[in-house]
Amino acid sequence: MKQHQRHNEILERLGNGELLSIKVLAQEWGIITKTVQRDFIKLMDGNYGVMRADDGKRFMISTKKITSKSAGTAIKMLDSLSSDIGGEFYTKAQAALHKLQSYIASPFYTRIDVENISNKLDLVEDLEYAISKQKMITFKYKKWHDPDNIKTYENVKPYKIIIFDGFWYLLTKYKDHYIKFYLKEIRNLNILEKTFEQDEKVLDRMEKALNIWFNPKAEPFDVILLLDSNAIVYFERKPIKGQYLKKNNDGTAELTVSISHKEEIFTVLKKWLPQIRIIEPRELQEEFEKVLTEYLK
Repeated sequence: MKQHQRHNEILERLGNGELLSIKVLAQEWGIITKTVQRDFIKLMDGNYGVMRADDGKRFMISTKKITSKSAGTAIKMLDSLSSDIGGEFYTKAQAALHKLQSYIASPFYTRIDVENISNKLDLVEDLEYAISKQKMITFKYKKWHDPDNIKTYENVKPYKIIIFDGFWYLLTKYKDHYIKFYLKEIRNLNILEKTFEQDEKVLDRMEKALNIWFNPKAEPFDVILLLDSNAIVYFERKPIKGQYLKKNNDGTAELTVSISHKEEIFTVLKKWLPQIRIIEPRELQEEFEKVLTEYLK
């Protein structure tokens, strides 16, 4: 085990209430005691609350450890977010949060529309493992528009579990295609021993995506939007990923974003009509206007 892996395991086991000794861990990991001793010295010097137990031979996590003000605030926000998701997800999140702070009296109220996947937590854990180890997977999948046709996907490369607009997806590479599977419809997951390497360019594009419509294979391009005065403040308060905002003298503003699929920006336009329009590329605004015309018919 590498040093950071040993440290993570020590902190996790101490956090679960175990009392750990240098000698026992050295035997368990098949390494010399001096290495484990150095691990505990570093952890005791860090802000982890690691201290010697009453017997002087073993180590424990201090129950009196006080988190910083900012860390405590972050914990309270996470508590509120997990409560909003609800179900078993909240129950499991609480167990983890209470290891960090024995009592949470949160002043936050959050309302995020994230679907409840409590009955899929085992699947999520398996996917997390497959992604972290870059192992291929096989699973069955049911499409919403064809529920009677359950297809088997083999040798799939899982990239990331992602949430867009409150829905959970699995970003994958299947054969030569990048597919975003709706997580709730994945079943009979099997983790294979085959491994793969992720394309960092795809992950970078995913990080900059505005919504689920992003295309991992497409080269991103810039779109310039014109905002009226009523919309500007909201894009200042909650910026779109990678946006550049330039205010005009007439009270409007030009907002530049990068997209990889036209529906990424169409989705934004639909939310903000009539305070927003595309000024470049012009043909994209014309196409959007045709969409609206068809809708009005």
